[in-house]
Amino acid sequence: MGGHNDNLLKDPAIEEWIWMRQNTYRYFKINRRTAPALLMMGLAVPAATLYFAFATQDKVDLKPKVKTEWAQAYAESK
Repeated sequence: MGGHNDNLLKDPAIEEWIWMRQNTYRYFKINRRTAPALLMMGLAVPAATLYFAFATQDKVDLKPKVKTEWAQAYAESK
């Protein structure tokens, strides 16, 4: 049945990349390279989303574009 199979060849570079990707939080530090990404993902994206949500709040009509209710339309079709 399904299970762990140790007969596979493992590439050490891929194994190291997987380990580093799973443990990124241990080595993350805020510096000049990571600060802009943090600001964009932490402030700019949520602010833009909120602005878009408030700007279009009552401008979109989500009602269905039918003239009669479904029950009336069914009764009329008979």
